[in-house]
This record gives sequence, structure tokens and C-alpha cells, in this order.
Amino acid sequence: MTTDTYTVTIDSLSYGGRGVGRRKDGKIVFVPMVLPGETVCVRTDRERPSYCSADLVEVLERSPERIDPECGIFSVCGGCDWQHMSYPAQVYWKDAILKSEIARGEDSGTFQQQSPFPSGRIYGYRGHAILQCGCKPGLRLGFFRKRTNSIVEFDQCPVLGSRVQEIAGGLKAILHEHPVPGISSVEIHAPQEESIILVKGEGLEKKRALSLMERLYKDLGLAGISFAVMNGRRRSDHVIGRRFCRYSLDVGGNTVELSSTFGGFIQANLEVNSALVEHVASLARGARSILDLYSGSGNFSIPLARVAEKVTAVEKSGRLVSSGRISAKKNRVDNVRFLAMDALEAARSIGHDRSDFDTVVLDPPREGAKDVSGYLPAIGPSRIIYVSCNPSTLARDVKLLREAGYALKNIRMFDMFPQTYHIESVAYLER
Repeated sequence: MTTDTYTVTIDSLSYGGRGVGRRKDGKIVFVPMVLPGETVCVRTDRERPSYCSADLVEVLERSPERIDPECGIFSVCGGCDWQHMSYPAQVYWKDAILKSEIARGEDSGTFQQQSPFPSGRIYGYRGHAILQCGCKPGLRLGFFRKRTNSIVEFDQCPVLGSRVQEIAGGLKAILHEHPVPGISSVEIHAPQEESIILVKGEGLEKKRALSLMERLYKDLGLAGISFAVMNGRRRSDHVIGRRFCRYSLDVGGNTVELSSTFGGFIQANLEVNSALVEHVASLARGARSILDLYSGSGNFSIPLARVAEKVTAVEKSGRLVSSGRISAKKNRVDNVRFLAMDALEAARSIGHDRSDFDTVVLDPPREGAKDVSGYLPAIGPSRIIYVSCNPSTLARDVKLLREAGYALKNIRMFDMFPQTYHIESVAYLER
């Protein structure tokens, strides 16, 4: 079965974006670029004991939800997964996948799944992007090709915001005119009017690199540009302008002024992020004392300070903590305290002491917060608000909390990343 083609009917979608069907011998088959209800011809790519992955050869019976992609390189670029699917179907399947992942670990199944929050813009929403750069053969600037580390170039990317697209086009033109070998990637933060970029490279000639920095800073109208250059094991950083850019969120009719800097996570879709923050604040409203773990520079902490008596924000990065403190002053918020501390260290320390936190908010990275979750019951909050970008690790951690005496009350999906399989959600638990 490793080389021959065969027919499969696609029943559903899995987290990761692939279609799921069954081969005639009963083995589960995962196939990318297909939709539920379709009959497809596939070729096995890899056999596993309990399942196999296959490549799409031909769609024999199309789903009515199949549409033409906006992007000409969608089939090869690793940036998007679902441009071939209508947007209402994308939202439906993300919500269904979230429910399936959570229900797998939630035996009682009594939680409420609130209606999903779709993105107002399904293209042109990204205010943050990392472009990969290569110079052999010739300069290449783009995204990784699907399932590889090779680079696929683009002229126009439909998911990028206009300012990010403008910077990407300017970068490409300047680097073609003044190539600097050794650049590996360029990260762009352009959430609103202000924008910054971070250029990473190895073995760059300092004089040449600084000359390029000045050209990019001037010609692209940047608020700041940073260069991180590796020479062997040594890293040198050069900055022109600022390391951060400012942006604002509308949360419940109130404007919150924040800033973005490199090394910290920023939501790429600000419109959906505003709704996400507002939802979290509504769940935390009336709290006496909130512990905000993995707080970054205050995406949740500062808005939460307006609905609670006090907030303690815990973030490992000292630079992000400094940024959060500055934003708190700018927003005239004096009841939030930022601590530069690892989330697990903080949870362990607080759990060993007497805590007065009645609410915990956490927004961990994709790997979730398994170890941290183990200490939350000892902290003793009456409610836990868990923001997640990975339904699989969320389901695992919710199960741990349920076994420790918490009940999952409701969960809601926010479509932060249209055209991809990525799922952002908020789970609300009570003791």
C-alpha cells in the first residue's frame, strides 16, 4: 500500500488540518488539502502501526464547501492550510475539533460550548509575520514550503495586513539591490501605524550590516530596526530607533494602549484579540485578586486591572515586564504589579504560601501548562480562565484541573487565524 493509489472518503478533519478517512483494510488515513464529504484518490506517504498519512492525487467528488484559493502558491506555501475551504466551514470545523478534543478528556460532558467568534477579516488581517531569507541560488525571501525548510517566494500574500505587505515588498527590493549574505530571517511587527523589524543573521560583516540597517530604517519608515547577528557562539545586537511599536485595543468601548517588542508574543489579528480580551475580562469581572501567568507585556493584565481590585502579572522576560510597567503607567493603571519570574516558579512559590488570589488567568505557549496546572489547586482560586492556542494540550490540562476539583463551565473558540487550522480558545473553570 506504500506506492499504489486508492480511494478514500473523507469523514472529518483533525487538529492539524488534515482530512480523516478509512482505507479498505480499516486503517485510518490522514490526507491534507481535502474536505469532509469528498471522495479522493490518494497515495500513501507513510505507514504507522495504527494509521497512515497519504498525499492527495485527485479529488473525485468535491465538497460544496470547496472553493478556489485566493493565493496562487497556496498548494505549496506552508503559511495557510484551508484556503480551499469556505470560511463558514472553517469556523464550523474549528469549533467541532475544539469540542472533540475537550470532550475526550471531559467525562461528564456538561460544559457549555459558546458560539464561536469569527474574524471580521478573513484576509489582510495579519499584523505580524516572520519571513525566511536565503541567498543560494540568489536572494529568496518568503515562507517555508509545506513540510520542508526550503523557501517559497511570494509577490503578494493575501493574509498579510497592508503595512506588513508593504514592508515585505520594500525589503525584497532593497535586498535585491544591496544583497547582504548571511541574513536568515526578518520578523515584522506592524499591528497598526507603527512598525518594527528584527533581522537575524550569521557571520554578517558589521559595516555592511549597519549600512543596510540605516537604509531599511529610512526607506521603510520604521519606528525601529534591530539586527541580531551570530558570529560563532557570540551574539551581537544593534538597534536603530526603538525596540517597540505602539498599538491600541478597543476593549468594551475603552481604549487600551499597549506596545509590542521582539521576544514576546503578539496576536497577529488585533480585531479578534480585542474580542478575546473583552471576553476574558467579562469572565474575571468582580475579582478581588487576579494572578495572570504568562502575561507578556500586559495584553490581558492591563485590561483586567479595570475589572478587578488588583492584578499580579507574571512574565519570564524582563524586557516584556518593563514594557508592561510602562504601558500600565500610560493607561493610568496603578493596581497591576508585573513580576519577572518563570510561570512554574511563581505557581510553585505561591502554592506553598497562603494565597489570596481568587482568580487565575493563564495564556501558555502551544505546549500548554501541565506542570503549572498541577500547582493551581494549591493556589486556591475559585475560578480559572485558561486561554489556549492548542486544543490538545488544553484538553490535557483541563482534565488535570477537573480531577483536582474544578469543573469546566464553558469554552469558546476565537478564530484568530483564518485560512489556517490554528484554534484559539478560552476555557472557564470553577472550583
